[in-house]
Amino acid sequence: MQTKIVKLGINGEGIGYQDRKPVFIAGALPDEVVEYRITEKNTRYYVGKLERIVTKSVNRRKPICAIQGRCDGCPLMILDYDQQIQYKFDNLVQTLEKYAGIRKNVIKPLLKNPNPLYYRNQLKLPVMVDKGKLVNGMYIQNSNFLVPIEKCFIHELGLEKVRVSVLEILNKHKVASYDNKTKKGLRHLVIRGLDNKYQCTLVSGEDSYSEELVSELKSIKGLVSLYQSIQTTKNTPNIFGKKLILLSGEKDMEFKLDDIKLRLSPQSFFQLNTEQARVLYHEVKKNVPANCGLILEAYSGIGGISLYLKDLARQIKGVEFIESAVSNANMNAKLNKATNVQFAVGDAAEKMSVWCKKQTPDVIVVDPPRAGLDDNMIETIIRSKAKKVIYVSCNPSTLAKNLAELSKRYVVKSIVPVDMFSQTQHVETVVLLEKK
Repeated sequence: MQTKIVKLGINGEGIGYQDRKPVFIAGALPDEVVEYRITEKNTRYYVGKLERIVTKSVNRRKPICAIQGRCDGCPLMILDYDQQIQYKFDNLVQTLEKYAGIRKNVIKPLLKNPNPLYYRNQLKLPVMVDKGKLVNGMYIQNSNFLVPIEKCFIHELGLEKVRVSVLEILNKHKVASYDNKTKKGLRHLVIRGLDNKYQCTLVSGEDSYSEELVSELKSIKGLVSLYQSIQTTKNTPNIFGKKLILLSGEKDMEFKLDDIKLRLSPQSFFQLNTEQARVLYHEVKKNVPANCGLILEAYSGIGGISLYLKDLARQIKGVEFIESAVSNANMNAKLNKATNVQFAVGDAAEKMSVWCKKQTPDVIVVDPPRAGLDDNMIETIIRSKAKKVIYVSCNPSTLAKNLAELSKRYVVKSIVPVDMFSQTQHVETVVLLEKK
């Protein structure tokens, strides 16, 4: 089959047409004529596999990574960076207009990533044995096939160096990959790097690691914290298990973001691109007036955003359902002498509803996961009568649906997209809403 690609889909795949139905073809770019074969038929669309590029796009680039088309981690690495930015901006505009009726004039230019490669500060990769060696890999989408990664070009350079060193030591000690029957072996490698310090977690079965292995791992330059997480649940989406053991080093990892000191545990969330996290937090801060009475933050994580705003309000309260993150957040408030900032564990909508009944907040900040805000959270925001709402989103689709509901009581004043995850289809967005 042959078709001309007319645009990119929300996952970065090329879209052509056959029989008046869209055909989604990974690895194809707009303006290209491609040969493909159909791998999946649905009533409304087809899925095709790229066989040959007949006419190549002028915006196509040779990917720096040899497995780019197989691991699915960086679908846009074949596209010129300025065109990546244009695609993300256009996709955001179309999604917000279609599902929320938002005009393009409130959407600001997308803020580029100064380092489109080597920017990611954390990895969470499964392991397997390949040709007798333990390796990291990425699963091909919708499959159980793991593609081994020799070198990742979006990992921060120091992070990648630590990953390679950890694997070398694990192989030296003949550490095996996980076996569901024996419930032993290594499942995932989790490494985070900030301020040239690294925190490593071995996610395994019911294994015990020798003192010699632990000693060699902790001797890796920059590694300040070594953990083991026991995860024996079969077919679980959760990488970490319930049991977390400190094998060596510091309990929490400390780093600085501008003048804010932050500590985090292995399970706590922090933005995956440190430099663009600064940009994101500054965009949030721009929208907060000085001398606020009360600021509330939902999905507050380790408290980074709240602490960035600490000098703008008499009181700031954050809520997060992960206990270890809340523990980090309250520790971070003390670390920064922010006596007006406090965090609580709980369901975001329930906790904020209680707070809002006692006092009307000046500003509500929300930074939800990809699923966006649920109905209870939207209802809580509307009932709060907060003057401003700042919505930090990582998913244009759920953002649009949420804004359609929030627009009944709030006006969307500005939308600033940020390129946090270059070479991928993802975009981060900061939205300011003001009460009608």
